[in-house]
Amino acid sequence: MSRILVTVGTDHHPFQRLVDWADSFAERHPEHEVFVQYGSARPPRSAEQSRLLDHAQLLTEIARADVVVCHGGPATITDVRRSGLQPVCVPRDPRFGEHVDEHQLLFADRLGKAGLIDTRTGITKLDDAVHQALDRPRSDPTSVTDIPEGVRRVGQLVGEVLNQRNGSMASQGDDPIRVVFIGGQGRSGSTLIERALGELPGVASIGETVHLWDRGLRDDELCGCGQPFSRCSFWSQVGEVAFGGWDQLDADDAVDLRFSVDRNRYLPLLMRPHLSGRYERRHEQYAERLTRLYRAIAQVSGAHTIIDSSKHASYALLLSRMPALDLRLLHVVRDSRAVAHAWTKTVARPEAGGLPMPVYGPAKAAVLWDVQNAVIERLGASHPYLRIRYEDFVQTPKDVLVEASRLAGVDDDSAVLSILDGDTLTLGPSHTVAGNPMRFVSGNVTIRSDETWRREMPTTRRRFVAALTLPLQHHYGYGSRVR
Repeated sequence: MSRILVTVGTDHHPFQRLVDWADSFAERHPEHEVFVQYGSARPPRSAEQSRLLDHAQLLTEIARADVVVCHGGPATITDVRRSGLQPVCVPRDPRFGEHVDEHQLLFADRLGKAGLIDTRTGITKLDDAVHQALDRPRSDPTSVTDIPEGVRRVGQLVGEVLNQRNGSMASQGDDPIRVVFIGGQGRSGSTLIERALGELPGVASIGETVHLWDRGLRDDELCGCGQPFSRCSFWSQVGEVAFGGWDQLDADDAVDLRFSVDRNRYLPLLMRPHLSGRYERRHEQYAERLTRLYRAIAQVSGAHTIIDSSKHASYALLLSRMPALDLRLLHVVRDSRAVAHAWTKTVARPEAGGLPMPVYGPAKAAVLWDVQNAVIERLGASHPYLRIRYEDFVQTPKDVLVEASRLAGVDDDSAVLSILDGDTLTLGPSHTVAGNPMRFVSGNVTIRSDETWRREMPTTRRRFVAALTLPLQHHYGYGSRVR
């Protein structure tokens, strides 16, 4: 029995035309197994089905399939070709309300003329295309390098043409990209919360994207999956979709561009209603690059929500000015004394050969705690916002994760229960680009409170940190006494 995979992607426009065909095909051909990822369309009646698939699940289904019928997304097409199959591609058509423009039609037409896919703009002869594909043997898995340069970049170029026509380079001609930004000061438990949310269906956690340009592109440090950035299949595909390959960017220039607009010293500029001059031009250049990056992450992961745990307040302010993003803020706070104590500890970074993470004295840690939390909270007045306390998370992880999952667009409580058993969280491998070393951990993880600061932190240091952070400490419910 042959297996047919039909996948429509994650765009919020229903691709009902293709889902209905797949359902009809399954009824008419019981000799075949038909699996449908149906997205925002109505689910099929007869075929095996799933609303969403994360990237790992999609790759598994592609490997199991004898034929893949897909929409015209570049990342999906690339995945299918890498598996050794030639996809049967039905691009989304805006005339039927399946997309906002014709970029999938143009992209599929170019690839079809190059002989890389079987393009079908209608469904009347789709049965014939499937049966023809069943007669083609699976070839050896291929690389994106077999796609001519002009074809490989056509999706990007088509997007640019459409954006110029519509007068909006920032939006990339597509719907807003939902990004849940985890803000606050580091050492507050944000990495574990990010990893947990990344296990939910339709959600992709990507670590601290703020560091992608130096730690990933330039220094080739390890992804959370354990592979160097340059050899990680996920990030390689992101680079192809976003920029035509990471080699199209100069790593040092990319790092310089980031630091020319995103540093704590630029907080006053970023908090103004309007930017101006040279800073505004650099900001626009960086925002356009980030728009490409996030849109590619969404395409390659197949996720409807991206979790970015960059935490930096300046980066959050920068993202808040990008119209292509549906930015949501998950503000993670922890007792300032616990955070300050954690920053005095030496923590090795396995992705950097054991080099230590930065170490801060109590005064700097306290000031950063004040600034980062205050800015994120202020930004929350103009964006969807949820504040959670580390102490509440370790005590009642289910309640906190259910609440956070709502911010990420996941309304099914059973999704949280599927990864959490009491205080035990089940984590799979991740593609996080930077962050706390626990991003490399997978399997069962016990959620427990770290209270070592109460035993190890000298009383005078506790009082010093508490005094520097007293207003916000009290605001977040940590008591009003300096102790």
